Amino acid sequence: MEIFIIVFLAFLGMIFGSFYACMGYRIPNKIPLTKPNSYCENCKKEIKWYMNIPVFSFLFLKGRCAYCNSKIDPLSFVVEIITSFLFIVFYIKYGFTVTFFISIVLISVLGVTMVSDFRYYYVSDRVVILGLISLIVLVYFEKDFMFYKIISGLILFALIFLIKIIGDKIFKKESLGGGDIKLLGLIGLALGFYPSLISLIISCSMTLVYYFLSKQEEKEIPFGPFLLLGALIVLYFIPSFNLF
Repeated sequence: MEIFIIVFLAFLGMIFGSFYACMGYRIPNKIPLTKPNSYCENCKKEIKWYMNIPVFSFLFLKGRCAYCNSKIDPLSFVVEIITSFLFIVFYIKYGFTVTFFISIVLISVLGVTMVSDFRYYYVSDRVVILGLISLIVLVYFEKDFMFYKIISGLILFALIFLIKIIGDKIFKKESLGGGDIKLLGLIGLALGFYPSLISLIISCSMTLVYYFLSKQEEKEIPFGPFLLLGALIVLYFIPSFNLF
């Protein structure tokens, strides 16, 4: 039975990952999620369903469009793999508990944000709001920590917003994106205050590594995915209630 659940979650993660990648592309480009059907960004031809199977189609097509042979952006493939992997990892760690479903919310926001932020430097407000609503429902079941987590989210949001105001004045330009600030509020609600600070340190470290490895020449760096990855690392290794 356990193996069946893990296999089911693996495929479910691939399917959801594909949907999150789709959202990450369509929301910034103001394309409805339901139509048109998936299409090649280069030749604009509609992708048949058997060419759009999460993970497997990318591998079968060797990362190229079946019509025009142009390269397919591997980011969607990566999101599908990561989502599937994280679904399994957090289930093995926590089972079907509140913490598991909190991780699912963070994984879902991560999947969308990886595409939207890496490709367009954009963090979707509607995705963050949906994540916040989902987390509020979930932390209600953590009755001993509900008030603490809600306050933590508000304090973290206010603190980072203050840092942004100061940074903007010092550097005379936007020092931190509004989407990143909202994500930190969401992370504060998911983890609590002190774990969120630890996740922020981890996120900044990963961002620096990414900056140097990618030899990023652009001034703007996609911070959102690293914020969420940092939060998931903390949630996995140090459950928030242990750092109350």
